[in-house]
Amino acid sequence: MSIAELTSPTPLTRAAPVSAPPPLRFPSIQPGQIWLVEPSASSGPCRHHAVDGANVVIYDRALSERMTQALPLGTYAEPAPALAAAAAARCVGFARDGWSVVRLFPARLPQRERTARVRSLVDALAASLVPGGLAVRVFAEAEDGICEAAATRLDDLARLVASYPRETRLTVVVDALDAGAAHPHAVAANGLAG
Repeated sequence: MSIAELTSPTPLTRAAPVSAPPPLRFPSIQPGQIWLVEPSASSGPCRHHAVDGANVVIYDRALSERMTQALPLGTYAEPAPALAAAAAARCVGFARDGWSVVRLFPARLPQRERTARVRSLVDALAASLVPGGLAVRVFAEAEDGICEAAATRLDDLARLVASYPRETRLTVVVDALDAGAAHPHAVAANGLAG
């Protein structure tokens, strides 16, 4: 190569900038589905997406203050029972009745507690005779904001959840249980007993 070629006025080519991966598109929440959501401190798009579309929200008491500010008008919400098994049974009961259910619990739970809560849901679904092959999707958001999606079966869910580090916020979507859509009921009361 000559000096003339080295000093040529042709511009040097640059590598194309690396673009950020496209944001994950969450599925719409369906009747009979159960979503387990670990909201971020900034209340990310998944929590808003799930809560805005849910019929029922069951949340840990630690999230009470945030829930009163974030719930859409008309959404039924209740604090979760203290025992994970009771909270899971409550979620399954609503989903079996055809309601879409979101179960919120704090992010960054110790790994053992997070996995135990998921196992409680799997056990409650199994007790309700839901097949172990039911499709489940897991959306994982790392601390750096990178999201990934994984598909699994209900009977493999606890093992998959245990494989994610504590810092990763998860959203688990259990496919619709075999139930009809919930029918709205009008309720009127005058506040008087009897």
